[in-house]
Amino acid sequence: MRIGKIIVEQSKESRIYSDVIEEMNLKPPVIIKPNWGTINNYTEAEVIDGVLSAIDGESLIVESYGWARTKEALSGKGMGSQHKEDHRKSDRWFLETSGIGAVLEKHGVEYLNVTEEVWAKRTVEPDTINKLVKFQPVQVEEMCSQVPIRLYDMRGGTFLSLAKYRLNHEPIVVSLSLKNLFGMIPGPGRSRFHGKNDIRLDQSIVDINKIYRSLFNVKGMVDAVYTASIGLVREEAIKPQIKKNEGLLLGSEDCVRLDAFVAALEGKNPEEIGYLKLAAKHFGDWDEAELDEARRSGIRIF
Repeated sequence: MRIGKIIVEQSKESRIYSDVIEEMNLKPPVIIKPNWGTINNYTEAEVIDGVLSAIDGESLIVESYGWARTKEALSGKGMGSQHKEDHRKSDRWFLETSGIGAVLEKHGVEYLNVTEEVWAKRTVEPDTINKLVKFQPVQVEEMCSQVPIRLYDMRGGTFLSLAKYRLNHEPIVVSLSLKNLFGMIPGPGRSRFHGKNDIRLDQSIVDINKIYRSLFNVKGMVDAVYTASIGLVREEAIKPQIKKNEGLLLGSEDCVRLDAFVAALEGKNPEEIGYLKLAAKHFGDWDEAELDEARRSGIRIF
């Protein structure tokens, strides 16, 4: 089903991925950014398998280290060690136990870790990136020094933000395709990009989108096929409330309109979501007719 620029499919069948992707005009190479921010609700192996099976042409999976993608976070014991080698061990553990590593091997798809590229200094000169940014200024200038050369060499292709259907505490409210690019900032710690009391968060989210929108054709998908999550308070970030098997997948070539649409599905007002409102000023506004259709659709996960 298409509502304006938004593709909405609700099904328990595996064709759900091809039904959405065939309408999104993905030009290879396709850089896929899943959401592996927390071990308690992440883009599952089955979803990645479905997406990769539906894409024709070269693909690459990109992610960075996260503070809650660990055994400790899974058992509710905190974040785990912050040492580099322990993050590497946790990443290997995650890829193996989640089944994602096997899916990547099945499709012959490379996984690039942004954090490792930054640690190894395999990044593009910041002046080069800054000159290419179409949406000036990038206020958080540090981000211009964190673009891996491997991704820069693929510029001109498609960047697919494969986001989870996730509701969050204030001020994020909804964590969807725009917020998913926040994970392109090389973690695990990103507190300085939040700022005290999250004062820098809206700008940081928009700035990282400015950079990757200047290098790629950025498109979005929001996945609630097997799981979606809600964490209304910060304490639920590690142990969120989970809704299962909704079979819902949304996509659009316009991430602002997509995220505003999903927000409207959940009874949220995009005008009251700081980073979404700021993104609309730079990248184009959402469509009120689409939001009205969202509210009338009867689709609501939470």
